[in-house]
Amino acid sequence: MSSLCKTVKVIALIMLVLGVLSIIFGAVMFVNAGALDAVDGGAASAQTAGIVMIATGVFYLIAGISGALGANNPSKLGTFIVLCVIIMLVSVAGVALVLTGGSGSPVYNIAYAVVALIAAVCAVRAKKDAADRLL
Repeated sequence: MSSLCKTVKVIALIMLVLGVLSIIFGAVMFVNAGALDAVDGGAASAQTAGIVMIATGVFYLIAGISGALGANNPSKLGTFIVLCVIIMLVSVAGVALVLTGGSGSPVYNIAYAVVALIAAVCAVRAKKDAADRLL
């Protein structure tokens, strides 16, 4: 396994951990949203944010699994690259929404976008390197 493939595998494992953490935090946010009943619309906002965080976590988990499996055979990293680009675009859109008047902090979306960008770049390089070795 080349050093690029090892890097892709490490980043994919980081994505797996981030996915699991997002699912856990989203579930906690969703379940505990009832505590915000005193705030106008607080419970609904917390439940919505929890669902979005769970969905993001599931998507990150799928991308992490795809990357970890694809690192063993770099020619199969196409799915991982596509998932990373989608995650990056959605995360950048989330940052834009927050910065244009939405509520919340863009920190999580920025972190998700940066990890996805690094993963996509490393996966493209690993795939290209594997193709070059075959020639």
